[in-house]
Amino acid sequence: MSASINKELELETPIEDIKHELVLNVVRTATAIALRGATLFRKFGLTEAQFNVLFALKYKKKEWTQSELGKRLVVTRASITSVLDKLESKDLVRRNEVPGNRRIYHISLTGKGRKLINEVEPVYRAEIHEVLSSFSDKQCRELIGMLEKIRNNHS
Repeated sequence: MSASINKELELETPIEDIKHELVLNVVRTATAIALRGATLFRKFGLTEAQFNVLFALKYKKKEWTQSELGKRLVVTRASITSVLDKLESKDLVRRNEVPGNRRIYHISLTGKGRKLINEVEPVYRAEIHEVLSSFSDKQCRELIGMLEKIRNNHS
């Protein structure tokens, strides 16, 4: 086991399973990045989930229902409802009625929501670039490929 993760986790006996070590490193890294993101988003009055919704809506090409948005963000129906309720109360998103179907709504950014995501996104991208500054584009692509391989093996 690498000394780094051993020290970080303050393990008295190192873990000798390399695949377990890999999982610990991935989880530990994802958690560190998520905490850094949470700190950044809090400055704008957002959570990570709220940012993800605003970001997804900014780049959508067609109308999405609440359910479609939830599937894209891989969250439960209850979670997406809660996140959208919060964003709607801040006047950042709008639920638009779908003609001929009273049970579903299309979700869109409001002007205020678009303005906020346009303000937050460059700050977020700068943060990501700083966190990953020691990686070349080639290394980023390689790591993406490896992580995709893990996810594809899981499905």
